[in-house]
Amino acid sequence: MKIIDYFTKTTTFLKTAVKDQTAVFETLAGALENSKIVTDKGQLINALEKRETEGPTGVGDGLAIPHCSSSSVTKPAIAIMTLKKAVNWQSLDQKPVDVIFMITTPEKEGEQHLQALAQLASFLGKSEVVVKIRAAKSFADIIAAFVEPAAENKTEPNSNGYYDVVGITACPTGIAHTFMAKEKMEEAAKAMGLTIKVETQGRGGNENVLTATDIANAKAVILGIDKKITGMDRMNGVSYLETSTKDVIYHGQEVINDALVGKRLTVGKVSKSGADEVGELSLKNFKDVTKNLLGGVSRMLPFVVAGGIILGIGFLLDSGNTGGNFGITRDIAAWFSGLGKVIFGMMVPILGAYVCYSIVGPQGLLPGMTAGLIANAPGMLYDSSTKTGWANTWGRLFPDSISNFNSGFFGALIGGYLVAFVVYGCQKGFARFHPSVRGVRDIVLIPVLTALAAGVLMFGLNIPLGYLNYGLGEGLKAIADYNLSALIGIIIGLMMAADMGGPINKAAYVFGTLTIDATQNVYAGIRSTNGGTVFMAAAMLTGMVPPLALALCTRMFKKYWTKKDVEQGNTNWFLAACFITEGAIPFAASDPKRTIPSIMVGSAVSGAIVSGFGVTLAAPHGGLFVFPLLQIQDNGKNWFTISNHGASIGVAVLISVVALIIGSFISALLLGFWRMHALKAKKITLAS
Repeated sequence: MKIIDYFTKTTTFLKTAVKDQTAVFETLAGALENSKIVTDKGQLINALEKRETEGPTGVGDGLAIPHCSSSSVTKPAIAIMTLKKAVNWQSLDQKPVDVIFMITTPEKEGEQHLQALAQLASFLGKSEVVVKIRAAKSFADIIAAFVEPAAENKTEPNSNGYYDVVGITACPTGIAHTFMAKEKMEEAAKAMGLTIKVETQGRGGNENVLTATDIANAKAVILGIDKKITGMDRMNGVSYLETSTKDVIYHGQEVINDALVGKRLTVGKVSKSGADEVGELSLKNFKDVTKNLLGGVSRMLPFVVAGGIILGIGFLLDSGNTGGNFGITRDIAAWFSGLGKVIFGMMVPILGAYVCYSIVGPQGLLPGMTAGLIANAPGMLYDSSTKTGWANTWGRLFPDSISNFNSGFFGALIGGYLVAFVVYGCQKGFARFHPSVRGVRDIVLIPVLTALAAGVLMFGLNIPLGYLNYGLGEGLKAIADYNLSALIGIIIGLMMAADMGGPINKAAYVFGTLTIDATQNVYAGIRSTNGGTVFMAAAMLTGMVPPLALALCTRMFKKYWTKKDVEQGNTNWFLAACFITEGAIPFAASDPKRTIPSIMVGSAVSGAIVSGFGVTLAAPHGGLFVFPLLQIQDNGKNWFTISNHGASIGVAVLISVVALIIGSFISALLLGFWRMHALKAKKITLAS
């Protein structure tokens, strides 16, 4: 609610003459009772007087904001009184009061008075507003005093050059959630009458960057982040609220209110040696498993997408050729395919590097990258075909019975985490080095020790984790052999739609990309001759369903959406075609109860269809533009198989289009009828 929505003309008294605080309570409580906002004036006065014993409600400069929750209050309200002559009040500055805003809320909505208090305090903190209130001669003048600041462009600072609220938003991909959280934070601040500046740390770099002065002079500092961010040294000594982009998107006003009233705050303490993205060099960083994992995934995704699409171009250029050399038969195709595989093959090493980096900072890059490279079991270290020369330098140390050393994703993640402890120990242990030799410490000593540690750790870890990875590959092969791929397709579909670009979505997507990574030999048994898998196809196609379903729903059920929703729905046609699941986020943010379950159902249905029919994909991204790379699986027990290469592509594309249409229509119909019922039952409104 806007602050002026709490005001009523019948509970506003201007230039009034009263003798003391008791008379103020009597007058305002009586007016609330006459206006049917309060059922028992005496009960309300008792609650107000009890609140006064808990601490001063006089905030200084002649202002008082008495407030309470009471069962006698039927709806939230703010009663107003300005006085001809100030009266004594328990105030922070021990001065009398001549302006009173009395906040009353129902007992069951006890937290709402804190929200109203935060909004009111932000206005009364502006001297120009207080001047207008004291000069007000009518209720309209009071409204004008509050409406004018709220009508300003809230991305501009206050007259003193500072902002009421500052924030930073960042998500793993640096695209949708980052900017959606920024927009929702700004909308929430505007609704509360607050000025705001939000920095985004997205894929294109940091924009609208906060200065140390912006942060130091803000009334509230909010970090809506899903990964480690740069510039945490600016938070040294600053009290800030850290939460997720999802929390900001869905509960913007609550987050701002909590920051303003001092809830959930953290005091920044940053080590300069690791200030870039880590914040305080502390063991606490190891607890943020999800954030650290997403920190690695966010850096990995460009390699996955760019490498995969370039590899896909190679496959397209080699169309018409079949067999194990598909993609490299023609020279021009081989050029693109080779480049794509080199880039795509960096996926796991980059993951290890930036998982470690997100925990301990720049010193974690080398050992994390080393752990990731070893996790891929390169031929120089592991090659069972030889025991001489530069190949198989580690594998030759093990008995021939041990042969599975490719730990892949598991090795990069666990290895990156464990070696981060070594980096942490080195940074703490060598912290007291004399300044003259710190360069040797940072450039030679720590890198050498941590790289050796990564090697020792992975030398041991690659055996159990390699067999774990091998077991997963064999399990997926068995699922395909027993024609149970549809079940995995359902699970992937549910995950891709659950949080639309969040951690659950990313887990399903990364799983799909790992199955088509040629360096992961354990998954070779489930790949078609074109290098594609049903799991990659399911991940991409089910990720296209949410934005497509919303585009359909806003057209089919147009009168049950706002004009803004319909316009956003039109944009989703293109987002769906490009496999940008995040296009559904604005709808999920405004109506999560109905939107998320509806799109999950449709995505699950689409996943079951494409997986059950054995549709495979060799590219990790591209949407409609990589449909020519779809193919019916040719090495598993599908519902049917097709031997002709061209026919296999055509049928796979047809099945995928049908799966998209069916899944999207199911979601659109579910959501449309659900919203129709909710609107008719007045559970939601188009303005909400």
